[in-house]
Amino acid sequence: AVGRLAGGLPEADIVILPADRPLLEPATPKKLLSGHRRRGSALSLMSCGRPGRDFVAAVRAEDAARLLPALARRRDAGLSDLAALMTGRGLMVTESGSVKPEEALGVRSPGDMARAAALLLSRKRAALSEGGVLFLDPQSAWVDWEAAIGEGTVVYPFTVIEGRSRIGRRCRIHPHVHILRSRISDDVTVLGLTVLEDCRVEAGAQVGPFTRLRPGTLVRKGSKVGNFVEMKNTVFGPRSKAMHLSYLGDSRVETGVNIGAGTITCNYDGVRKNRTHIGAGAFIGSGTELVAPVKVGRKAYVAAGSTITRDVAPGSLAVARARQSEKPGWVVQRAKRLRGRKPAPK
Repeated sequence: AVGRLAGGLPEADIVILPADRPLLEPATPKKLLSGHRRRGSALSLMSCGRPGRDFVAAVRAEDAARLLPALARRRDAGLSDLAALMTGRGLMVTESGSVKPEEALGVRSPGDMARAAALLLSRKRAALSEGGVLFLDPQSAWVDWEAAIGEGTVVYPFTVIEGRSRIGRRCRIHPHVHILRSRISDDVTVLGLTVLEDCRVEAGAQVGPFTRLRPGTLVRKGSKVGNFVEMKNTVFGPRSKAMHLSYLGDSRVETGVNIGAGTITCNYDGVRKNRTHIGAGAFIGSGTELVAPVKVGRKAYVAAGSTITRDVAPGSLAVARARQSEKPGWVVQRAKRLRGRKPAPK
């Protein structure tokens, strides 16, 4: 492989890294390449594991292209063989010591992978801490290598931040929060036991505790999403609130809307997903079912316990529930009837 690459890059230097050494730091091959060029070596080696077997290497492409065909017939040929061949031809081969023991860890088993992941995680947390992130319990916070966290953010114990998640400045990520591939803007509070997946939360919003935001959800600036609220493929407007026990799926909620406890958008009719649109300033009473597709107009009110199947005009009050009835004395009469019955046979 190096020979084929070298043939097309005659003026280049090629750096060779062992594929099973994920803990090699970027500075290591850069340091090797710098010394290689400064000395004018044909090949420079840095030991990286098993003596005489594992190396980080820098090789001059024109020399590799010329000499590697002589080794191509050998299936077991390695960098040590190339070094011996170059030395025999009078070319300069230099050794630059060894990488740090931590960098030399090879990954060939699940156990090796676990050790490597722990070391990479430690590096990641250290780099974030140097950038102004406060981990209240560093050993219990898991942060993906690709994740980014802004200065002034506090990460509480037992958090998991996965994938290319982006968390802004001055955020508070509380215990047992799980963030997957999501973007969180500045000054956001995520309270405990919340799951965010492929979603966005804008500046100044508050989410949780016990909230689940599923893919395609956008929580707009300054809004609040609270206890046991689930959203999917929903835009939740600025300064809107859904604080308790609600499900909003395939919805668009405008500015300043209040979603009462127990509100559900009935978005699936058994064949397709349908959308719900709630206009700015609307008030949705507790225990409401919005049967999509449906639209609630600006500043409309929906009475608690309603099942809404038709659009609600702006500024209107919609009531869609059975009329309450009452039967005086029913409890006493029922008790008398039950006392008069014979007991059932055993």
